[in-house]
Amino acid sequence: MLLAVPYLYAAAICTTIVNDGGPGWLYLLVLLFVWNAFELLWIRPVTLLLMVGRTARSRRTHA
Repeated sequence: MLLAVPYLYAAAICTTIVNDGGPGWLYLLVLLFVWNAFELLWIRPVTLLLMVGRTARSRRTHA
């Protein structure tokens, strides 16, 4: 989940550059950075839940 922080920081920097008169195409990078940040925010908990479920299922079959 901490990996999402640099992506959000990069999106904030690009937004600031655009608001200060920079090129508008940087909004595409903002969209990409935010997408990657949200993806990292939800994929970690889902992966942990799947791993816990698989481990529990594995222990039941081996016991």
